[in-house]
Amino acid sequence: MLQYIRKGTGEVLVLVHGFLGAKEIFQDVIEDLSSHYDVIAVDLPGHGSSKLEKDRYTVYDYAQAVTEVLQHEGVTEATWFGHSLGGYIVLAALEGKVAPIKRAILAYSYHGADNEEQKEKRTKQQQQIPLIGVEPFVDQLIGAFFSNNAKEEQIQFARQIGYRASEEGLIVALEAMKSRPNQQNFVDNTTMPILVIEGSEDGIVQPIQTKNENVEKVITKTGHLGMLEDPKSFTEAVKQFM
Repeated sequence: MLQYIRKGTGEVLVLVHGFLGAKEIFQDVIEDLSSHYDVIAVDLPGHGSSKLEKDRYTVYDYAQAVTEVLQHEGVTEATWFGHSLGGYIVLAALEGKVAPIKRAILAYSYHGADNEEQKEKRTKQQQQIPLIGVEPFVDQLIGAFFSNNAKEEQIQFARQIGYRASEEGLIVALEAMKSRPNQQNFVDNTTMPILVIEGSEDGIVQPIQTKNENVEKVITKTGHLGMLEDPKSFTEAVKQFM
């Protein structure tokens, strides 16, 4: 089972981190959120303290792993929050109906599938990781996760979290992202209340586009890791939606 933390009381809010992340990526917002909600933050397989339990994961497999944590904790319904890769997992959980979900938050994420160029890039990254190791791989990527105004200590903090991933965990996650489905039709037609948090300086993912009135959008003046760059705006967006 995944490693996780649980803190607070009230409505359950599940936090699912993204690629190179871990549950600690939310450390600047958990204190505030857990004063209002029952917060559960997980480490995905091969990230943070969670080990890989099999050789291959899809976004649906990740969603099932999160569901197993909730079942273990006796949670019957929750709001699911997903950052980046975590957002792909939340969409898979919604579309696959793996658990009772009250509402969903997609932060700095996307609803489409990889195009061929993106798939080729991820394949090259998968080949590169065993050759150079986790830390050099994280070092060459992590700066792009932030805006030009980010503080050096924020970047260093994210870097240290990325270092905790295993080579296999990163390779498996890249494969899951390559193989994820296009969820445009689902987002366009779902009746599930969804909040999209978008970074105005996010160069990692494209913005989510839909005319579905059930989908709200908030934009933070940040890069891809708004929970680190601007935790106040981030938590306010979550609380207003909840």
